[in-house]
Amino acid sequence: MTSSAPVPPGAPVPAGTAGRRLSAADVLLADRGQLFRALFLSAPVAKAVVDPDGRLLVVNAAMCELTGRTSGELVGRHLDLLTHPDDVPLEDRAVEHLPGTPLLDPQLQVVGERRLRRADGSSIWALQTQELVHHSNGDPQFVLLTLVDVTDRRRVEDDLVRRTFTDPLTGLPNRRALTERLQRALAASGRRGTLVGLLHLDLDRFTAVNDSLGHEGGDQLLCQVADRLRWSTRVEDTAVRFGADEFLVLAEDVEDIEGLHTLADRLLGVLDEPFHVLDREITLSASVGMTLGSDLAPEALLRQAHSALARAKASGGRGRIEVHDEALGEGYVDQLQLETDLRHALEAGELRLFYQPIVALSDEHLLGYEALIRWQHPTRGLLPPGAFLSAAEDNRLTSRLGAWVLHQACWDAAGWDPALRVHVNISARHLAEPGFSELVADALAESGLEPQRLELEITESTALFAADATLHAVDTVTETGVTLALDDFGTGYSAITALHRLPIHTLKIDRSFVADIVAQPATAALVQGLLQLGQGMGLQVIAEGIEDGEQARWLREHGCAMAQGYAFGRPAPLPARELDQYPPPAGLGDLDDPATDPAPAPEHAAGADAGAPEHGWSGREDDEPGTGFDLGAALAEQDLEGPGPVVGSAAVPQLDSFQLPATTSDTPVPRPAEAPAGAEDGTQPDDSFDPGVFRASSAFLELRALLAANGAPDTPGVPGPREPAELGDLRGLTADPTDLSGLRPWLEGFQQRLGPLDTGDLPEVGRS
Repeated sequence: MTSSAPVPPGAPVPAGTAGRRLSAADVLLADRGQLFRALFLSAPVAKAVVDPDGRLLVVNAAMCELTGRTSGELVGRHLDLLTHPDDVPLEDRAVEHLPGTPLLDPQLQVVGERRLRRADGSSIWALQTQELVHHSNGDPQFVLLTLVDVTDRRRVEDDLVRRTFTDPLTGLPNRRALTERLQRALAASGRRGTLVGLLHLDLDRFTAVNDSLGHEGGDQLLCQVADRLRWSTRVEDTAVRFGADEFLVLAEDVEDIEGLHTLADRLLGVLDEPFHVLDREITLSASVGMTLGSDLAPEALLRQAHSALARAKASGGRGRIEVHDEALGEGYVDQLQLETDLRHALEAGELRLFYQPIVALSDEHLLGYEALIRWQHPTRGLLPPGAFLSAAEDNRLTSRLGAWVLHQACWDAAGWDPALRVHVNISARHLAEPGFSELVADALAESGLEPQRLELEITESTALFAADATLHAVDTVTETGVTLALDDFGTGYSAITALHRLPIHTLKIDRSFVADIVAQPATAALVQGLLQLGQGMGLQVIAEGIEDGEQARWLREHGCAMAQGYAFGRPAPLPARELDQYPPPAGLGDLDDPATDPAPAPEHAAGADAGAPEHGWSGREDDEPGTGFDLGAALAEQDLEGPGPVVGSAAVPQLDSFQLPATTSDTPVPRPAEAPAGAEDGTQPDDSFDPGVFRASSAFLELRALLAANGAPDTPGVPGPREPAELGDLRGLTADPTDLSGLRPWLEGFQQRLGPLDTGDLPEVGRS
C-alpha cells in the first residue's frame, strides 16, 4: 500500500484521476441544485420531502409512479392520503410523546412495511424509512421520506402462507389452519364459559365415485361438497378439509350437545341433495363423529371426534351420527398399542386356549370341548377375544392366530380320551386363504389327532358368501374325516342354501334363542323348528348357552341331543398333555375302571371341578362377564400366571356328578344305569336329573388320588350326599369356597334364577 505526500495549501492540483474526482465534487458542492437533482429528483426509489406535520413538500418522479398521482396532486397534501382505509388509523396506534424528542406526525413514525392505497384504489405494500434533517439550532426542519415497493415479495409470501394453511383444491382451511383456529377457539371458550364443538365428516363410498368418474370427477365433487359446507355453516364456524374425503367443522359458542347435533343434521341434509358432476347426478351421504369440550387440548378434542367417526363407520350403516363416549374413546386410543402388543403375543407365549365342555343331554356325559382363545396380556390381564380380534383383522394377524389355535387345540385334544372331540372356530378370512387345507393336515399330522375328532366351526355369512376356492378347501378338509359345524345358526343371514353349498355336519343353535325357550312361546316354536330342520336333514344339533335345568329339560324333551353352556361348565384352561407323564398314583387300580363311565373325560380333566373358576368367558361377545366380575379373583383361582400346567386349575365341573342315586364318597361308585329305552330312536328319555342330589364320581376320586400322589394336600370340605332338597332349602344354601364338587358354579346360577323370597310363585325345578 502506497500513499502520497500531503499537498501544501495553495499548491496546484495534480493532474490525473484523483484530481478529476476532487474537481467534480467541488462542482457539485458549488451547484447544490445539480446535486439535489442527482440524488433526489432522479432517484429510482420513491422519495419525498415532508414537513414535521406530515405534509408533502417535494416528491420525485418515482413517488408519483408508485402512488399513481401527479406531483401537483401530492404536494401540499397530508400523508394520510396514501393510507389504506382498511388499516387501523395511525393516530390510534401513536405512542405517547417523550420529552426531548422531535414531535413528528404519526405517519412519519412508521418504520417498516405498510399498506398504501394508489389513486386507482389498488393496494400496494411499501417499505418506509425516513431521515430527519435539523436546523442549525437543532430543531427539526423536514423529513426525507423513502418508500420501496415490496408488493411482489409480499404476494409471494402471502401465496406461500395460503398454500400452507389452505387446501389447494377446495380453498377451505386445511389441518394446519385448524390447529391454530382450534387453539384460539378453546382459549376464547375458557374466557367466555362456552363450549367448542367438532364435527368430523367422512363421505361414504367416495372410492366408488373415483372408480366410476375418475379423479377429475372426484375432485369436482369434493369442491362442490366444500362449497356446500362453506355456506351451510355459521359465520363463527369454520369448515376444514381434513383429508382425502374427510371434512371437519369447528363450531364455536355451542350451548350443548343437542345444538351440535342440530348442526350435524343440517349438514347431512345439505349433502343429501344430488350433486351434478360431468353431466351425471351423484347422491352422497356422510358419516359424522361429534364431540364437545372446552378444557381440553386441541389434539385431545380431535382424537375424540375421530374415535366417534370411527364408531359411526364401523356400524356398517351410511349417514350415521355418533357422539363421543369417554370410555369408548379411551379404548380407541389404546387400540394402537394393543395392535402393537398383539404382534409380540405369539412369540412371547401370551395366548391361551380355554375349553368349554359339550355334553349329551340324554345322560349329560362329556362329548368334547370347544376351544376358545384368550390373551394373557402382561399389563392388562386376561383379555377375551372381543378385545383383540378386531386388532388382529387390522394387522392381518388372523391367519397366524388361527394357525396357532388350530395346532394347539389339536395338540391338546390328542392327549384326551379318544372318545372326546375338539371344536375349533375358523374365521372367514382364514378359511379363504390359500393353503388352509394343508394347514389342517399339518396340524393333524403333528399332533397325531384323528381327523374324525376335529370339528371346524364357521359362521352363516362365511358359508353363504364362500368363494369357489373356499368351497374347494372345505371339501378337501372334510374328505379326510374332519367335520364342519355351522355356528350361531339363525342369527346371521339364516341361509338355508348354505346347508347345501357346504358339507355341514352340525348345527349350533345360538344362545340368544335358548335363553327364552322356557318363557317365550314364540322363541320356543322357533327353536323347535330349527331342531326339526336339523333332524330332517340328518344333521347333529348343539344348543348353546344353557344356563339352568329347565332349559336343558326342554331341549331334551324336544329332541336336542347335545348342549353347551354354563349349566355344564364355564370355559377354563385344561392342563397340558405333559400332565399325563406323571406316574400313576398308588392304589389307582382299586378305583372303578373309568372305562365303565358313559363317556370318560381326559385324565387331565377328570376332576376339573376341583379348581373350576367361579367366573369365565366363552369365546363370544355376549359371553362377557356380567356386573361384579372380579378379574383378579378369577385369575387367582385359575393360577394363570404359572409357566406350566397347574394341577389345581382344571377346566369344568364334573358332568356325571349330577345323577339321581346318592352314594357317599367312601363307598364304591356303582356303574351308571343304562340309557332309557327309546333314547336312541329319538323318543323322550326318562327324566332323572335332580340338581339337589350329589355323589362323588369315579373320575373325581381318580383325580383326588392323582393329586395326593403328586404331593397336593387333600382339601377338606367335600360335601356328603344330600337328600332331595326343597326349593326353600335351595334358596338358603350358600357358596362354600372349599367346595370342590363342581356344584358351586351351578348353584350360584340357580339361585340367581330363583330370585329373592318375595318374587311370588316359585318355578318347579328339579322335578320330573
